[in-house]
Amino acid sequence: MKYLVVGAGLAGLTAARHLQALGGQATVLEKGRGPGGRMATRRIGGQRFDHGAQYLTATSPRFRSAVEGWRAAGVAEEWFREGGRARYRGVAGMNAIPKYLAAVLDVRLNSRIVEMAWRGGEWHLRTEAGEEHCGAGLVVTAPVPQALELLGGVAGRMEGRLKRIRYTSCFALMAALDGDSGLGEAGFVEPGEGPVQWIADNARKGITEGPGAVTIHATAAFTSSHYDEPAERVAGLMLEAAQGWLGGSGVREWQLHRWRYSMAETREAEPCLAMKEPGPLVLAGDGFGFPGVEGAFLSGFAAAMALSEM
Repeated sequence: MKYLVVGAGLAGLTAARHLQALGGQATVLEKGRGPGGRMATRRIGGQRFDHGAQYLTATSPRFRSAVEGWRAAGVAEEWFREGGRARYRGVAGMNAIPKYLAAVLDVRLNSRIVEMAWRGGEWHLRTEAGEEHCGAGLVVTAPVPQALELLGGVAGRMEGRLKRIRYTSCFALMAALDGDSGLGEAGFVEPGEGPVQWIADNARKGITEGPGAVTIHATAAFTSSHYDEPAERVAGLMLEAAQGWLGGSGVREWQLHRWRYSMAETREAEPCLAMKEPGPLVLAGDGFGFPGVEGAFLSGFAAAMALSEM
């Protein structure tokens, strides 16, 4: 049976991998230039920066098993421990993990969906470029506001539950320094106040060569109040607030990324929501069930199981 998956973040890739493991064929449609979603890594001036999810933890047996598989494949390793609990990172950045998962899948990049309809016993998805993809079942893992826009009125009785899922936004400022950050052995600090939520040195983290290559995440409150302001002003305010953690080093180059749907602050309790009408459809992602990277994985797995049982 052929399935369609919208979104090549961890939830979508996990759903597609498990649908294939169950004997199906899955095509993943991703609007961006690469897989991974918020498990994102960018190059600036020859250095790597994780600018989305910074690490992952594993608490459930299913996700622990997946992480061990990624470690064995050489795409994930332990970064540091806190309270006896391991934090893992991608070996060459967090994006190494989704790239590994996508390698055995049919992933269509630069495929922005503009129309979604059920007709003739199949889901029909049309892209901005005019390509049409068909499948007997559909998994949508886009952030819920985007998913609702795609689905139109298809969500039906589930729409009220879906609209209760809300997200915070986040600025991610990537700054290449002219010296060491002085952030300590693990290379991170979590102020969690004012403009700055989190600072990590990607060089000390081990995903790139030095000198300092820091990612600064803004707090949700700061991001919300400055979201539409020019990048130069936002970067200036964030760098000023972070200066005490940069070891006195100057900034050689910077880039700002705006995550509109950074993190779900209110989630659906279930790991996914499934509907049989008008056709087999499952909504999944980090707005469902458990939070964070682990939650996205578990949601994708649950979506595959739910769709395969319809």
